[in-house]
Amino acid sequence: MGALSRYNAGGTLDAQAWQKDVRSYTRVIDAGKADYVVYSDRGCALLDLEQPEKALLDFNRAIKMNPGDPALYGNRGDAYAELGKYEFAFADYNRALKIDPVMASVYNNRGQAYLETGDFKAALKDLDRAIELDHKSAAAYLNRGWTYVELDNLEKAVKDFEAALKLEPGSVEILGGLGQVYQEFGYPDKAIAQFTKIIQSDPKSGYAYNNRGLVYQEQGEHEKAYADLEKALRLTPDESGVYNNLGLLFSDIEGKQKDAPAFFTAALKLEPDAPLYLFNRGRAYLLAGKPKPALKDFNKVIGLDPETGLYYGGRGMAHYYLGDLPAALADFNEAAELDPPSAELLCNRAQVHIALEDYKSALADYSSAIEEDPHCAEAYRSRGAIYQDMGQYALAKADSAKARKL
Repeated sequence: MGALSRYNAGGTLDAQAWQKDVRSYTRVIDAGKADYVVYSDRGCALLDLEQPEKALLDFNRAIKMNPGDPALYGNRGDAYAELGKYEFAFADYNRALKIDPVMASVYNNRGQAYLETGDFKAALKDLDRAIELDHKSAAAYLNRGWTYVELDNLEKAVKDFEAALKLEPGSVEILGGLGQVYQEFGYPDKAIAQFTKIIQSDPKSGYAYNNRGLVYQEQGEHEKAYADLEKALRLTPDESGVYNNLGLLFSDIEGKQKDAPAFFTAALKLEPDAPLYLFNRGRAYLLAGKPKPALKDFNKVIGLDPETGLYYGGRGMAHYYLGDLPAALADFNEAAELDPPSAELLCNRAQVHIALEDYKSALADYSSAIEEDPHCAEAYRSRGAIYQDMGQYALAKADSAKARKL
C-alpha cells in the first residue's frame, strides 16, 4: 500500500531528528519530570522510527496519566494499526472520535486502516470526512487516492494525488505514488515522468531509479531498465528488492538468464527465506535449464507457505522438466485448487496431459486458458495442433489463424 504514514504525514523530519527527540524525551522521563505530553511525544517519535511496540508502551502510560485526551487514543490506535492489530486500532479511533467528533487526523487514520483491511466503502466515508474537516490534509487526499486505485477509478485517484501534490509540491512520496498509479493503469510515459521528476530533484533517490527501471522493463527497454536498476543498487546496496528486480530483468533477457539466480541469492542474503525471492530464484533456475535447484527452492517456499497456488505451479514445472509427470500433474491440480488458475497454469497443465496422452483433458485446459485470456496465442496454437491430430481440420485451421493474428 502506498498510503502516507499516519504520523508526520508531511515527512519533514528525518530519522536523526526523531532519534534526537527520543533521547531528549527520555532524559526528561529519566529525571522523573515527565507528564503525559512527554510520553505521547516520545511515542510519536518512536512511531516515526518504526518502533510501534515501544510507542505503544508510551501511549499506554500517557493514557493512564490523562484518560480524557482523545489525541492519545488516536496515537495508540496508530501504533496498533502499525502492528496489524486492527481490532484494537478501530476501538481506539472510535473512542477518540466519541470524545472529539471533529478530529480530521483520526478520520484520516481510521480511513487508512479501513483501506488496509479492504473495507473501501468505510475508507471513503472516513476520508471524505477528513477532507471536509481539513481540506489542507495531503495525507487524506493521498489515502483517498489509493482507495480509488483499489476501486479501479483512475480519474478520481489522479485527481486526489494531484490535490495532495499541490499541498506538498515536490513530495517524493506523492510523486512516487502518482507514478505507481500511472504504471498500474497502463500509462508508462506518465509514470516515467513522475519518477524522473523525483530524480531531477533528488539524484540520489534509489527509490525513483528502481521504480523507473521497472517501468522501462515492462516496456521491454532492457538497457534503460538495467541502467536505472544498477544505479538504484549503487545508491541502496542493502535494498533486497532491487536485487530481486535485477533478477527479474535478467530472467527476461535471452542469453542473460543464467545470471539471474545470483541476484535472487543476493536478495536472500538480505532477507533469508523470503518466499517471493525463493520462488523467483526457482523460476530463474528453470529458465536457465536447471530444474534440480529449482525444485529445491520450490520445495522450500512451499514449506514456508503451503497456501499459495503460484508456488505449486512453479514446482509442477520443475517436476515436468525432470520427467516426473504424476508429481507435475498433482502440483498443477493443487495450484488450481488454491487460486483461480491463470492461462499460463492451464497451458502448463495441458502439456502434462499431452505427455500422458490425455488429449481430452488437454483440450479442456487450453479452452479454459482461452476463456481466461482470449489473447493467449499459445493456447490457440496448441489446441489447434490437437485438433489437427484428431482430424478436426476446420477447428485446427481456425485456431491456427487466430494464433497467427495474436
